Formats: sequence, structure tokens, C-alpha cells
Amino acid sequence: MRIEELGEAELIKIIRQVVKSRQHLSVGIGDDACVLRDGKTVLTTDAYAQGVHFDPAYMNYHDIGSRCACACISDVVAMAAEPVILLVALALPKETVSSDVRKLYQGMEAVCQKMNCEIAGGDIIAFDRLILSLTALGRADTPRLRSDARPGEFLYLTGYAGLAETGRLLLAREKEKADRSTPRAQAAIKRHLLPLPRIQIIRKLKLQIGALIDTSDGLATDASHIAEMSRVRVVIYPQQIPIHAATFRLCQRLGINPVNFALTAGEDYELLFTSKEKLPNRIINIPVSMIGRIEPGRGLYREENGAIRPIKERGYDHLTTRNKPSDVDNLWKNCG
Repeated sequence: MRIEELGEAELIKIIRQVVKSRQHLSVGIGDDACVLRDGKTVLTTDAYAQGVHFDPAYMNYHDIGSRCACACISDVVAMAAEPVILLVALALPKETVSSDVRKLYQGMEAVCQKMNCEIAGGDIIAFDRLILSLTALGRADTPRLRSDARPGEFLYLTGYAGLAETGRLLLAREKEKADRSTPRAQAAIKRHLLPLPRIQIIRKLKLQIGALIDTSDGLATDASHIAEMSRVRVVIYPQQIPIHAATFRLCQRLGINPVNFALTAGEDYELLFTSKEKLPNRIINIPVSMIGRIEPGRGLYREENGAIRPIKERGYDHLTTRNKPSDVDNLWKNCG
């Protein structure tokens, strides 16, 4: 069966059937990062390809470097770990000039400075398009896992759902150039170009967090990962999902439901976590919203007007949708 028919989740199941444990890991395949046998060292790797994860048509090399660094380090933070080092492997087009490489590393270095970690080397090869393969290492006293949710806990989300995708669409569509300068549009664009991991929340709430994941594949998909790995039922309150004014305006123009957009839009790199505590709605000036609860059972559900029904929407799957225009992108083409 072709991988585009399988999808990412099924392909990972095949990989897990093949690889064998040799007792070097305490957490292996299936979470945001692996954890070595010492129980404290967290390690993750990600690949970012031109045309899939970033678009040089509206992003410069500094933007590409900073955005990819944020995305990789986010997986370490999503294990409640402090980032330590970043390894960088590059595939560079032969026409790349030295100033481009300098800007690329300046972007990554700016993020590492904010996250108090450092670039420790890597590899460079020539290729027909730009690809970054990044590996991040971090340290955690007690890593938090997708499987740590328990019935009776609340479900929380930092920031706004769908804001990064809103920014991407504003940048990708030439007709929206006039709207890009508004404060709400700038907030969306910033979250797309520089989705800094919410390390401040981890430092503040570490002991109060149960299950933890970052929203890279979309709120619905990532919440379903918590439900599956923790063997619980996750119930989301759609009316409490934090949606930014820029996203509401975008959805109004597209004629689509902002809640469905927020459930499926990916690459926000916000923290989605559970806690038995009732938390304030802002922590260190970062919005924190209680968007659901954890119950006994299985699966992902939404509760509206007293009725509970399954959430069927899911976010981006690299293997089944890569290089195919999304429904949102198609809608943009038809909007004046």
C-alpha cells in the first residue's frame, strides 16, 4: 500500500512493529520526543523542506531559520524539558550564496538565544532545494508525556488556535497585502514566522501539568493523541477555544466556521496540556484557556448545548495531503 493511502499514523505503527527495544530508552516512538534511560535527557529530530514547511516567496532565510528552530525546539518544550543544544543538517541548493547561509544561522541563533540553548554543529550537502534537518536535546527532571492525562483533569491551551495558519494565509495570498499591516494581522503573521515555544509556561506550571503536547498538527489531531495515548476521553468545549480576531476575520471572508478552522489548523506550536488545577486565564502575560475536560472512556468529543458528539475533524497529515492544496487554499482562490 502506498504511503499516501496509509497516512502518517498508520506508517508509524508499521515502524513500531519493526524496531526493537534494547533498553536504551525510557520513552521511545510515539511522543513529542524520546527520553533516554536516565529519565531526564530528551531528544527529538525534525525535517523541514522548501515548499512543504516554508515558502521562500514570502520568507527570507532569517525567517526560515528562526521558524524551523522554533518548531524543533517546541518538541523538547512539549516534554517539559529545558532545551540544551540544537544540531543542524542542511541540504542547500547550489545557487545558495554565503549571505543566505549567514542569515539562516542568524535566525536559528536568535531563537537559541531566547531559549538559552546553543547550536552544536551538524552537516551540509548540496541538493535541488533547501531542506533543514534539526535535532534538539533537552533536560527535564520529570518529562511530561502524552500518556499522562487522568480523568477529572481539565484541558488547557496556551495562546490562540489557528493563529499561525491565519498568518500563513495572509502572507501567501497577494491580494491580502493591504491587510497585513493591521495589528491583528501582524499578530497572526508573527505567530507563523516566529512561533516561540512557551517555555515560560513550563517553568511556571511544571508541577501542575499532567499530559502535555504541542499543537503542531492541529488542535483536534493533537488532542486525539492525548486521548489515544492516555486511554481516556477528551471532551472539548468549542465555545471556549481561544480564537484571535484575525482568525475570525479570515473565516468570515472565507465563509467557513472559525471553530472548525481552529480545530484543524496546524503549526501553532502552542502547549496543549491537562491539569487538575483551575488555572488563571493569563500566566506571565500568555493567554491560557481551559478548553475541555478529561473523562473515563476513549476518543475525542465536543460538548455543545448539553450534547456530546465525536469530533471527526483532524489536522494536517504530511503523507496524505502533501503537495495537495488544502480546502482553505482553494477557498482563498475564490474570495475577492
